[in-house]
Amino acid sequence: MIQLDSSNIRLILYLSLFIFGGALYSILVSYLTKNMFLRYLPTFIAALSILYFLYLIYFTDLEGFLPLAYMIFIFTAVAVIFGNVTANFIIGLKRKRRHT
Repeated sequence: MIQLDSSNIRLILYLSLFIFGGALYSILVSYLTKNMFLRYLPTFIAALSILYFLYLIYFTDLEGFLPLAYMIFIFTAVAVIFGNVTANFIIGLKRKRRHT
């Protein structure tokens, strides 16, 4: 069982803020444009940064806690991707429902 001490709560809040940020970006951009590339831009940038940091973790010589920092950044990028893709999916469903 996971115990919710202050560090776990901070991590959950930290990831929730990035999920909310990815979703908020999708909502704001969907009001301004229908361009799919712009709506999924955070997802593309986060996916590229995940690949870059995984490359650094596995193929370079890192010291200390740097691999842990890269893993936390990867979790942050996954949270942004989750928020962005989920919000765009919901926005797409609402637009399809409105046009039918």
